[in-house]
Amino acid sequence: MGSAAVRPYLPILCVMVIWGSMGIFSTYALAEFSPMAVLCLRSGLGALTLLPFALRAGLRPSRGEGGLLAGLALLGVVLCNYFYFRAIALTHLTSVAIIYALGPIVTAALAAVILQETIRQTRLIGMALAFLGVVALLLTGTGEAAKLTFAGRGEAAELLSVLCLAVYTIFSRRLKHTPAACGVFWMMAVSFAVTLPPALLSQGGINLQASPKAWLSILYLGGFCSGFGYLLQQRSIALVGASASAAFLNGISPITILTAAVFLQEPVSLPQLMCMAAILLGVALNAANRNLLTIK
Repeated sequence: MGSAAVRPYLPILCVMVIWGSMGIFSTYALAEFSPMAVLCLRSGLGALTLLPFALRAGLRPSRGEGGLLAGLALLGVVLCNYFYFRAIALTHLTSVAIIYALGPIVTAALAAVILQETIRQTRLIGMALAFLGVVALLLTGTGEAAKLTFAGRGEAAELLSVLCLAVYTIFSRRLKHTPAACGVFWMMAVSFAVTLPPALLSQGGINLQASPKAWLSILYLGGFCSGFGYLLQQRSIALVGASASAAFLNGISPITILTAAVFLQEPVSLPQLMCMAAILLGVALNAANRNLLTIK
């Protein structure tokens, strides 16, 4: 494959790296900020980054979709990311990444229930295999006796995050007329407005004395993960299509695990690798890629 053939895939490859490394920067930020403060600051920076593009596309949501946008913001940005940050604070990033890989399977299962989508036998096998991989992960824990008590809470928080993301993904199909840049801008803005009061009133508030490392991590999460990452994803959809772009997002979890091993020196056990392999094989069999508005 020549460079010309590879070039259209560069935006989604960048998205994989940006979103795959998000766990590392979240870990750095959570060392000095509360989960609510990280969510608040990230949402505010994401909204600021997306504002010029939203203005260009049209800042006003389409008629009748404002309420839907608010609901999607609460579910897909506030709750999904709060549980994600709680999970990182309670357990190993590697375990969080493995459970995150379950997202397409949960989405397919809920779509079958809520939207009555037909599930073929191959997809059923894939869903069962992926669920077994997560159950095995929950049973094996992190392998570190000192953290076994908290590991269950961390994995449970990430499962809730995946569930929120799956429901959000399904209902985002109803957002048909509002430009994508406008939609994500308002979701980030709503998230910032909702999380600012609890972030300020929580114990310690927003740590203005945090280290440069923590503030740079917040900047990365807001500007790149919530801002430029989304814009690159939309560029990729325009270049190679929604299904091809969505398929690349399955590489986020392996990148997260790799960066956790390199930067955090987290051990990766054989049971964890087997769980990850089972989940990714299940995702491949399910092949549930859809043309949906997805944010990270």
